Amino acid sequence: MDTGEDSLRSDLIDLTDVDLVALDAVPSEVLLAALRRLQRRSGAAGDQYAGWQSAIDGDD
Repeated sequence: MDTGEDSLRSDLIDLTDVDLVALDAVPSEVLLAALRRLQRRSGAAGDQYAGWQSAIDGDD
């Protein structure tokens, strides 16, 4: 069913259904390798950022 909301795409790891005890048992080398892979992939797309200036006028 369409809720009218766009789905958000993220490269963050979804740990919703992961037992934290099981995650703690994963060797750190495995997690580091996954993070490095994501970093390489995100770096290949170039630097992407958004910036703006905003201010509140105190004279109102």
